[in-house]
Amino acid sequence: MVIGTILVAGASVTASIFVVQVAVLPLIFKYSKSVQRKMVFSNCINYPRHLDYENPSSCNVVGGRHFNISFQSVVDSCPIKLGAWHIVPCSMFREVFVIRDYLSVDARLHNELKRTQNTVVLYCHGNSNHRASPHRLQMYKVFQELNFHVITFDYRGYGDSTHVRPTERGVVEDALAMYAWLIESLNEKDKPPVIIWGHSLGTAVAANMAANLSDLCRTQGRAQLPPPDAVVLEAAFNNLTDEIESHPFSKLVSWLPYYKDTFVKPFAASSEYTFTTDQYLCCVPDLPILMLHSKGDKIVPFNLAVKLHTKVAESRQKSNAPLVFHAFERGLGLGHNNLCEATELKDVVAQFLKQVKESKKPRPKIKAKKSLSKKSLSKKSLSKM
Repeated sequence: MVIGTILVAGASVTASIFVVQVAVLPLIFKYSKSVQRKMVFSNCINYPRHLDYENPSSCNVVGGRHFNISFQSVVDSCPIKLGAWHIVPCSMFREVFVIRDYLSVDARLHNELKRTQNTVVLYCHGNSNHRASPHRLQMYKVFQELNFHVITFDYRGYGDSTHVRPTERGVVEDALAMYAWLIESLNEKDKPPVIIWGHSLGTAVAANMAANLSDLCRTQGRAQLPPPDAVVLEAAFNNLTDEIESHPFSKLVSWLPYYKDTFVKPFAASSEYTFTTDQYLCCVPDLPILMLHSKGDKIVPFNLAVKLHTKVAESRQKSNAPLVFHAFERGLGLGHNNLCEATELKDVVAQFLKQVKESKKPRPKIKAKKSLSKKSLSKKSLSKM
C-alpha cells in the first residue's frame, strides 16, 4: 500500500514536471519579456554579495580606485550612474600608493592616467554578477602584469550602478559613456593605445559600440570620438539567436516540435536585444581584432566563434588590419570563464599588439615608372623606321 502510494506520488510529480516542460515553460518564455531579459542579462544573479565597491582592496583588487560617472540616458530618459574602477599596472603600484591619503591617491591616479603611454583597457564584462566576480578579478591581474591600465565598470542594472532594467541599447550607451570618459581623461596630443576588451555578452557590447561609434555619438549628442586601437573578443558568439540555440539550457527543450517558435524566434524578433556581432564587425574592416576562445567552452561553443571569424574575415579581404583568432585547447580546462589562467595568454596579447602597431605604420610608397610622352614615342618609332 505504501509502495503504491509512493509510486502514484512519483508519477504525479513526473507528470507535473512534464507538463511544465512541454506546455507552461514554452508559453512563459515566448510571451514574458521579463523572463527573456533575465536569461540574456542575468543581472539578478549577484555574487559575491554585500561588497564595498568604494574600497576595491576589500574586493581583492590591488592597485585600484573607485569612481563614478553620471549622465542623462537617451535610451531610458533618466539619470544613470555607473560604478567603475581604475586599476594601475604592476609597475606603477608602489609609486602611486606610497601615500595613504585616499584623496591624494585618487588625484595621483587621475594624473597618471592623463600622462600615461601604457596601453589602457576598457573592460566590458559578460552577463550575471558584477565587476568583482572572481574570474574577472583574475583577468585584471593579467592586464596589470602586461603593464596595462584597466578601466572596468558595471552596466546599468549590475553592481553599484543605477538599477534600471538593461537592454542592448542601454548597456551599449553605458559602454559609450565610459569610453568617452576614458578618452577625455587621456593626453589628447599623445594618446596611448586604447583597447576595448569584451568577454562573453560583453563582446557583443564592445563590437556594437566600436562599430557604431560615430552614429552613437551623433544620436546621443556627444562629440565625435576617435576609434579604439583594437578590440579583443574573449569567448565571443556570432549572434544572440545562434547562442540561444547552442546554450546548455536549450538542450532541455530543443526536442519540442515548437522549440524554435517559442524559445528562439522571440529573441530574433526582439528590439531590446539582437546582439548581432557578425553584422557589427563587418562594418569596420579597418578595426584590429583579436579573438580568444577555448575549444572546451560549453556556454558559448567554439563553432560560434569560428562562424564569427569566418564572416568577419570574408568582409575584410582588402584590409590591412590584423584579424587574429587564437584557440585554446580543450584539455586545458579553461572553459568559458578561465582564459585568464592560460599560460600563453599574455604572449598572445603582446604579439597581437605588436601586429597592430606594425599595421599602422605608413607603407612605403612605390614610385611609378615614368611614362613616355607621345613626342618621345613618335621619335623612337621614327628612328626605328
